[in-house]
Amino acid sequence: MLPMQFLISSATLFSASCDRMLRKNELNFLQVDAFTDTRFGGNPAIVVLDADSLDDEQMYMIAEEMSSRETVFVCKSSVADFCFRFLTSKGEIDFSGHSAIAAFHALVEEGKAEVVYDVTMLSLETKSGVLQVEIVKNETTRTHEVQITHSRPEFMNTYDTKAYAEALGLNLVDIMSLYPIQTVSTGTPHLVIPLMSLDALERVKPNLDLIESLSADGDYDSIIAFTKETHEVTSDAHLKHFAPALGVAEEPASGVASGCLGSYLIRHGIIDSTNRVSTIVLEQGYHLGRPSKVIVEVIGDREGIEQVKVSGTAVTVMKGEIYI
Repeated sequence: MLPMQFLISSATLFSASCDRMLRKNELNFLQVDAFTDTRFGGNPAIVVLDADSLDDEQMYMIAEEMSSRETVFVCKSSVADFCFRFLTSKGEIDFSGHSAIAAFHALVEEGKAEVVYDVTMLSLETKSGVLQVEIVKNETTRTHEVQITHSRPEFMNTYDTKAYAEALGLNLVDIMSLYPIQTVSTGTPHLVIPLMSLDALERVKPNLDLIESLSADGDYDSIIAFTKETHEVTSDAHLKHFAPALGVAEEPASGVASGCLGSYLIRHGIIDSTNRVSTIVLEQGYHLGRPSKVIVEVIGDREGIEQVKVSGTAVTVMKGEIYI
């Protein structure tokens, strides 16, 4: 009979070997809150690093597992510094602003994107094209801000007020008639709806089934409702963003929606653009308990917008491993 000590040692070695086998395909992930400098604020995203080994099916399975969050997979690129793929529980989308901010925050924090200058320029491959990225260091706060250049805006179809008042659970008088209900795209099309007041925005009770049905018949993926009235005196507008067609009832912060809204505000003269470089501060997510701040820089004027940049900060909330 074998000595008990040998049996225990063998069992320990076997257990360790099995554990190594289970962890053979191990990927690191982070949950990052974007467009905030406070944990449990902003919009959370799951960031999966070094995701080149994953096939499409595995990415979809991970995104489904993280069903309450958007998931961004960080891969290598032959045409840019990085390639990001963005998935929700309903499938892949071309671009996600807050997830991109979260991913660059994670890359810097994990030492996978070197930031040696006050402003570091990087490029990002996405399904909506190759985008330019600036990472700005703040030595005082030891933080960094990520700024992403979006596609030039397209101003698309306009829509009648009645159906959208119903979709938002509002009265017709709550929607501002001076400006159009219009689809704007800076890479992903969003329908922008101007409201009369912060009170109207806070009374919004979205009919998500109706919003999804309307978007299926329209030229947009999601809806932005906004007002020029704000909680903070330093903000220029407050918005809510609904995207049931993408598997997201409401987002507490959205970079792509903010880029579209900033473009809309300039195009329709709601914000002055005589200096041709407008910095717009947008707030979102207050009623969800996740206050968020997004900075949109619009270069151009209402006659022609040349460039839209969206920036924000982020904080890491948790880290872990995924076993494939």
